Amino acid sequence: MSERVLVPYDGSDHAEAALRFAFETHPDATIVVFHVVEPFAEHTDAGVENVRRWQDTAREYAETAFEEAAAVAAEYDRSVETDWEYGRPQHVIVRYVTDHDVDQVVMGSRGRNGLDRLLLGSIAETVVRRVPVPVTVVGDEELDE
Repeated sequence: MSERVLVPYDGSDHAEAALRFAFETHPDATIVVFHVVEPFAEHTDAGVENVRRWQDTAREYAETAFEEAAAVAAEYDRSVETDWEYGRPQHVIVRYVTDHDVDQVVMGSRGRNGLDRLLLGSIAETVVRRVPVPVTVVGDEELDE
């Protein structure tokens, strides 16, 4: 069975660097590009029409991210599987890994440290600590190359 590598993807430079890293280091793996639509508190009581509009916009953004990921894949003469879910990224990514046949996670990190990391937390750090598979975190250094 082929190795499955999950790449959380939000369209950022860090996510693209992680996707490129996954293609380069896992040439025979199935790459799953995974987008998480994060909820915001102000949308919970915004009314049905506003919630629907927000959900439509979120779906469109996910599709755009998937198109960008497919363009990167084409540069490597590869394709990707795509999936997305709604929720808090650190929780949804961990659940996705445990509920699907994922062998490895490759994800970007904005490299927050110090006070930012204490206040905002780190999605990558949470994923590293909680998933039962190896995680490669692609940071700022890879973007500078």
